Amino acid sequence: MIPLVVIAGFLGAGKTRLLTQLVPALAAHGIRSRIILNDLENAAVDAARLGDLEALVTPLDGECICCTSLRDLLQALYAVPPAQDTVLCIEANGATETVELLAHLATDPRLAHFTQPLQVTVVDGARWGRRWWHNTLERAQVATASRLLLNWTERLSAPARAKLESGVRTVNPHAPFVDAPALAQELAALARVVDADGTRDGRHVATAHTHHHAHNHADDHAHTHEHPYASCVLPLPPRVDRATFSAFVAALPTQVVRAKGLVRFTDRPTEMFVWNRVPGRKGMRLDRAHTHDDADTTALFIGVALPVEELVARVHALSSEQAS
Repeated sequence: MIPLVVIAGFLGAGKTRLLTQLVPALAAHGIRSRIILNDLENAAVDAARLGDLEALVTPLDGECICCTSLRDLLQALYAVPPAQDTVLCIEANGATETVELLAHLATDPRLAHFTQPLQVTVVDGARWGRRWWHNTLERAQVATASRLLLNWTERLSAPARAKLESGVRTVNPHAPFVDAPALAQELAALARVVDADGTRDGRHVATAHTHHHAHNHADDHAHTHEHPYASCVLPLPPRVDRATFSAFVAALPTQVVRAKGLVRFTDRPTEMFVWNRVPGRKGMRLDRAHTHDDADTTALFIGVALPVEELVARVHALSSEQAS
């Protein structure tokens, strides 16, 4: 199994710079690097900066890999053969909505030869919070990170550095700050652990993923609090009261940065809906879903320090209320 790392960050944050430091550091630990590099127009430009490194680089031109170019990214990942002592890094372009990308990477069963994604967000320390209308996107990229790397901080005074760290911490209070050597050491250790642990949901993988058939929730989730970033998929009741479900979604814990899934309501029992909730937007969005008749109702939660046991309890309470 191969550790899967998403390197995110706004335009110019220094993602490729991180790779030029990370790849040699991984090699020093005996770990090979594969890189998929996405850019809006010509990914070969940044790929050329990595040409002298001992890494297999796949440029991926096109638009964001969270949407228009997602299929190309997934096809590239499907084609990667299983390998030991290897880490695969995806450098996402600066406009990527990481929560969308992580949702796909975390739940695609054809990516079973990878760990669940570990996201490293590179923050431009000199421009944090100064991107005008792009501040929302930059903060969203930070919110889903399981590791944070502060870049371009050399000229910051100690008070300015402290203010930067405090500002980032208001968005993501859980992910540790790392540098390239520390990240390389962690990924090298992870690569060797998952070689021995062949399950994508193993305790050493950065996720908390629940299968629909799991019934012993206490056993299934005993370890999930260890992971800063997590995705959690839980089965919903076959049908729920619309108002009750809206209240359930509105009351989700703040650690949930994205929630979505499939649901049927008691007032329209034969119809399936896609439900979405994104923090910062009012209410819950519903869209008609065109699924098979036997499709399962489900909830996908994505977050940092995701309180999986609490989510399991809330879904159980929702199921109990519908049964009463």
